[in-house]
Amino acid sequence: MKKLLFTGMIALSLVFFSSGKCIDKKTAGEKGEIYVCLPCGSSCDTVSHTSPGTCSQCNMELVRKSSVKHTDVSPDGLCSFVNKEGRANVLLLDVRTPAEFNGKAEQKYGRLNNAVNIPIQDLEARIGELQAWKDKQIVVYCSHSHRSPRASYMLSQKGFTKVTNMSGGMSVWKASVKESACNQQLFISQ
Repeated sequence: MKKLLFTGMIALSLVFFSSGKCIDKKTAGEKGEIYVCLPCGSSCDTVSHTSPGTCSQCNMELVRKSSVKHTDVSPDGLCSFVNKEGRANVLLLDVRTPAEFNGKAEQKYGRLNNAVNIPIQDLEARIGELQAWKDKQIVVYCSHSHRSPRASYMLSQKGFTKVTNMSGGMSVWKASVKESACNQQLFISQ
């Protein structure tokens, strides 16, 4: 009886997951186009879907996985990334509010040295300011890596070819980056 009940539960689970929008990545690849949450920096970014729609966790639009072209770098990997590319060849783009960027918000996480601040809500209107960086490295960051994945996606959709999101954001910088040379090179405390 237990074996029959268990088998029935597995079959019911398979029917539920194969008939719904949310499916296993391996299965999704066999069925055609894969959709993911418009990058929002939450765990739902990694869930695959079989059709467009809206993410049930964050209510963001589901987009083709193949359209998500940006890469990620961790805060502790950022110095190596910047040094490899050459500091003059990397634009650090902070998409937080001016208050957050200038250390006037309640939470003060610091910012990156020589970063450009274009808040995510202004990015589409101000994207022309970044045209010189269309084929150069842009590292996008925010406080918790919720806005920066969206901004990274937006930039890549607008033809920017080398976009990298700093995962975790400035809120994890102090806990993640222990190398003092990196902190001296990139971090500005507020």
